[in-house]
Amino acid sequence: MTVCGHIFSEELTLVDKRLPDYRSKQKILYVDNTPADELVRFGDMFLADGIISDALDFYAKAKNTSGIQRIKQLALASGDVMLFMRAVKTAGEELQPADWEAVAQKAIDLRKYLFAKYAVEKANNEILLNNLKKAMDKEEQVKQE
Repeated sequence: MTVCGHIFSEELTLVDKRLPDYRSKQKILYVDNTPADELVRFGDMFLADGIISDALDFYAKAKNTSGIQRIKQLALASGDVMLFMRAVKTAGEELQPADWEAVAQKAIDLRKYLFAKYAVEKANNEILLNNLKKAMDKEEQVKQE
C-alpha cells in the first residue's frame, strides 16, 4: 500500500507507522519512562523514513548499540562527517586518524567538500588535503567550461 509516497507493508496500519511530532518525541525521550524496546521501535521508524538524526536520538536513549552502529555506517557511507562524529561519540568511541581519513575520503568521493575539509583537517593528512584541493580545483574547472 502506498500513502503519500511511502510504502507500508500490509501488516502495518497507518496508525502503527505514524511518527511522533516534536513535542511527542521530546516527551517520549526525556519525560516518559519509555521502555528500551519501544525506543528502538521509534528509532527504526525514523530510520526507515530517512530521519537519521532522530533515529540516533532514540537508539542512544535505548542504549541500542546495533542501531547506533548502523547509523555510524550510514553516516560513513554517505560522507556525513557531522552525523558520523555524533554516532561515534554516542557509541562511546573515539575517532582515530584512520576514521577521519575514511570519512574524509568518502566525502571527497561524493563531492561533499565542506564535510571533507573538516575531516581532513581533523585527520591532519597532507595527502588527503592535496586530494581534496585537486578535486575542488577540477570541479571548479568543469564549472567554468
